[in-house]
Amino acid sequence: MKTLHRTALQAAGVCLALALAAPTLDAQNAASPLGKTNFSSYLSAVPFPPNTMPEAARRTYGADLRNPNPNALDQFYQPLVDRVDRAIQVYKTYYGDRTNAFYQQEGEANTQARATAMANQNPMLAGMGGVEAVSQMSPAEAEAAARRSAAAFQADPFAANGVQSPGMTALYQKIMSDPAYAERFQKMSEKEREAELRKFMANDPAPAKTPAQQAEDQRRKSEQMQRVDKVRSAMAFQQYFAEMSGKLGAIQAGYEQRRPDRLAAAGNHHDIEVDFQKKYAAIPEVVIGETRDKDPEQALRLALETAKRHQVFAAGVLKQDLVELAELRAGFQHLAVEYTDYLAVHRSEINGNIADQLQGTETESLFASFEMSLLGSAQSLVDCAKASTKEAAAWERNLAELQRH
Repeated sequence: MKTLHRTALQAAGVCLALALAAPTLDAQNAASPLGKTNFSSYLSAVPFPPNTMPEAARRTYGADLRNPNPNALDQFYQPLVDRVDRAIQVYKTYYGDRTNAFYQQEGEANTQARATAMANQNPMLAGMGGVEAVSQMSPAEAEAAARRSAAAFQADPFAANGVQSPGMTALYQKIMSDPAYAERFQKMSEKEREAELRKFMANDPAPAKTPAQQAEDQRRKSEQMQRVDKVRSAMAFQQYFAEMSGKLGAIQAGYEQRRPDRLAAAGNHHDIEVDFQKKYAAIPEVVIGETRDKDPEQALRLALETAKRHQVFAAGVLKQDLVELAELRAGFQHLAVEYTDYLAVHRSEINGNIADQLQGTETESLFASFEMSLLGSAQSLVDCAKASTKEAAAWERNLAELQRH
């Protein structure tokens, strides 16, 4: 278990150290894919199933139903699938290259040493004794130390930086415990935040320190306020993307949940087969050579009649699928627009410093991950369109084969 603690801490430290060589988001705007993808263009490019059953069969099996191409439908959609994959790969390459460039410059041993030093600057971890001390603890000891450190940090979050300010502590605790106030504080201008801080610190005891010490304290206070801003932004972004991911999943789930209802409507394929079995049982037997079997002419007529009923029902489902797929695409597009508007408003608040991952305040990855999810919604739309086309095609081919007899 101690090894597990050590591995987890080292892994987190590696993430921190990556930022030592990586520029911030602002410095890489020209190269970053963030905010540059036209999600609507990918969604709009997804071909829906054909309006007719024969065309669905041709798209699925090729022009010759007697010699079907089992890969025809995949081949039809492959150009768009490849386009989506390439767009997602841009994100993976961009972030992967940053990581690889760091390892080429540094090396793992030096990375771990610098990562440990960086991690030890975290007040919570420092309160537990640092990386090395934690790595030697049992799970129970680590949990107890974490609780003590958390309690001390909450009581006086700035003590680790040598700042003794009841006012700053009160402001921090109010931000962390009062979501409504935290939201108002987040929307304040820099001057308004400074004024708010001065109001909270109005009754702080006058420090008996030299001008240099006071200047250092002010610098630390400023840094702490920046950390508070990062925490608030990270919390707001995490909540936002949790909600957006939930919406994305709900849009997809809505389509998937309604489609079985369409397939189970009155007169569905199961009902048709039950009716077929009853009618087939009633067909009289005749002597065919040395055997007795159902009258072939009547059996063929019933099979054709049944295949036609299947085809008609499938055609109705296909038309309903087209309506539902349009709504599915509109839902994805609406969510993409909502995200794009949100990004435009909050772009300057994104923290791309990988060193802040340990504190949970690095937020660029949240945005990048959601953008890849939006691209993935185009792939989801492809999958739904393919499934609808393939099912319609199967019933059309079934009818066509019987008609050739």
